Amino acid sequence: MPNLPSDPDNITDLAAFRAQAAYRIAADDHDASVQSVPTDLSWGDRGTKPLPLHPVTAGPTQFRLRVDLVGTTSPLWRKLVVPAHLTLDVLHDVLQVAFGFTNSHLHRFALTHDPLGREFEGILTPFDVTEGDIGILESEVRVDQLLTAPGDTLLYTYDFGDDWEHLLTLESVEPQADASTAARCVAGARQGPAEDVGGVNGWEEVLALVADGPGHGYPEQWETVRFLGLTGFVDEIDLDSINRGLDRLAGSTAALDWLRAQPVGPKGPSALALLVAGQSPGAQQVLAGYLAAADVSLPIDLGEAEAATAVIRTFLGLVGDGIRFTEAGYLPPRAVRTIMTTMDPGHRWRGPANREVQTYPVLQLRETVTLLGLTRKFKGELRLSARGRKLQDDPVALLKYLAASLPAERTAAGSEIALLLLLIVAAGETENLHHVMEQIDQLSSMIGWSYGGGGQYGNLYALQDAFDTREVLGWAGLGQLLPPVGSDSSGLDTARARMLARAALMTWA
Repeated sequence: MPNLPSDPDNITDLAAFRAQAAYRIAADDHDASVQSVPTDLSWGDRGTKPLPLHPVTAGPTQFRLRVDLVGTTSPLWRKLVVPAHLTLDVLHDVLQVAFGFTNSHLHRFALTHDPLGREFEGILTPFDVTEGDIGILESEVRVDQLLTAPGDTLLYTYDFGDDWEHLLTLESVEPQADASTAARCVAGARQGPAEDVGGVNGWEEVLALVADGPGHGYPEQWETVRFLGLTGFVDEIDLDSINRGLDRLAGSTAALDWLRAQPVGPKGPSALALLVAGQSPGAQQVLAGYLAAADVSLPIDLGEAEAATAVIRTFLGLVGDGIRFTEAGYLPPRAVRTIMTTMDPGHRWRGPANREVQTYPVLQLRETVTLLGLTRKFKGELRLSARGRKLQDDPVALLKYLAASLPAERTAAGSEIALLLLLIVAAGETENLHHVMEQIDQLSSMIGWSYGGGGQYGNLYALQDAFDTREVLGWAGLGQLLPPVGSDSSGLDTARARMLARAALMTWA
């Protein structure tokens, strides 16, 4: 994939990527070229015995698997229900979601009685094939070809630096309950570990430090805790969050197909298609999962238009026939007080509300509404634009206009990050905002593309580039300028914010 793709056809066909991954090895004569591995090699030429594969199960069957992270002092495990026909590459994706990993490192499946592949041929990832390893591609092996009876086991290792080793144990074989192919997590213990912390021992050292509090350990250790966003960490499994992730995974391929099938407009491919096409295959899958969860095909509830546009309509009404700026270019104190009295009746804003430069909610509101083209500066005054005057008393039309105007950002980076934000909000996953940003950041770094340098602070920095879009979504969600007293909600986690984000994505699809 090129570094700067401009064609939505670059959106990876995940099914083809798995099924048709090239069998490539370096030529024996050290030629720089690569050549396909012949498909008729005898097993003896491979130097190992063929992988002992069982016949596939007959009829719709599901497996109940117990997956343990090996070496944890307090057991960290998941119980998964998966279709028996699942191929190992998809099982890898399931395990990534179940344990909260970001799929940004290498992995390997292996037989428990032959973990190093010395007796039997290896189970290969596409990367292994490019390295010249001999074996069978994981996308060609089904779970039921390796696990058949309760008690059968399989090894899965992720990140060969941290060596997160998982033992998969088949607990039961059952008839498949329905036609769904989505895996489910039905039980488990503890949150999945943070990555790049030195494996199981490093993770448990970090958790011990968190438990002891900031008065313990070295300053640099606590910087790691803050970087990982672990202050206030609670080591409990969130089954609902895991299963939402598994639903996104199950819907990702269809979402990519849908996006690829969208017609190209007169100005070329949509910004959303280009955003997805510019990522690594793994990042494309993650983004497509959020697109599936957003379900942009759902109708927009225009009955919520009045509340969703209340902040902007109120501000337009206060601008009225115009407000003259001070010589410094700010709204005058009287106007600032009027705006805050009207739009912050609960006095949530604790600072002085008489100078715009010190009253950030008013300054941000004024600048964002102007950026949206609803107000303008004219002869030293803030005035309604023709569009603002037309829309100020029409909530439905204003909601549609806002949807068509998001992302509000005018820079390429800001627009991309705002599109990401729209995807995450529309999917209802704002509680995982920083984790998603980190995952996309790490997966996309493979093609030299990065949002914020990773970590909690880097992602916070990146999200600043989408500040205007975030504010518009927040105002729609809250229905007011600031959160009510006693609440720290940004409004992004509400149904109205999700509705507006979904409507905005539909205009960019």
